[in-house]
Amino acid sequence: MNDATAPVPASTVALLRDVDGGVEVCMLRRPGRSSFAAGAFVFPGGAVDAADGTDDVAYAVAGVREVLEEVGILIGAHKGSDNRDLEARIRSARSTLLAGGGITATLAAHDLVMTPERLVYIGHFVTPPREGRRYDTRFFAVGASDDQVVNVHAAEAVEGGWHRPESMLELDVAAIMPPTRMMCHEFARLGSVDAIISTLGANPIEETEITPEIIARWMGLQHQIEPS
Repeated sequence: MNDATAPVPASTVALLRDVDGGVEVCMLRRPGRSSFAAGAFVFPGGAVDAADGTDDVAYAVAGVREVLEEVGILIGAHKGSDNRDLEARIRSARSTLLAGGGITATLAAHDLVMTPERLVYIGHFVTPPREGRRYDTRFFAVGASDDQVVNVHAAEAVEGGWHRPESMLELDVAAIMPPTRMMCHEFARLGSVDAIISTLGANPIEETEITPEIIARWMGLQHQIEPS
């Protein structure tokens, strides 16, 4: 373990949709062999790549790329007015990305465009120095349509789908990491996609290092959900 290890820039995206009585969020469960968050439920996300760009824009682009790679959903659109074979083109673009292609060139080659501007920044969490594998992660939220299907990439997740955030808060401590738990608490409390995006977009969670004190406080959140 190296306490001087710099955290890796990363992005994660909460795909949200309204349902009767609240919201659902797209969650993946990492394989037990994963080097980070093994066996835990997480939002789609991962490290920022050099091809994602520079500065803050790179975090949003990385979020779009990770969502497409991990769950097969494009935060974007097709070019022009012809949407024939759209699903096939998205699948093909995803395969190219997973093989190492850059997102901008890959989407252009399949007549697709990304819309990273749709992502709303909602928080910032940093893995503490005592951890051997560290991430400096920006969290984003975006609304999803009712018909979007979660198609997980087997190398990244053993399962995936739409879940009520309240149910995530009832999981064992090891099954959901503190930042994810904190976000699920906020999603359950706010109760709708519009409320989540407007409230957290205007007041995102400030940069937070995941200390033992923070973890202890968050572990009790599942019993403190009150509508705003």
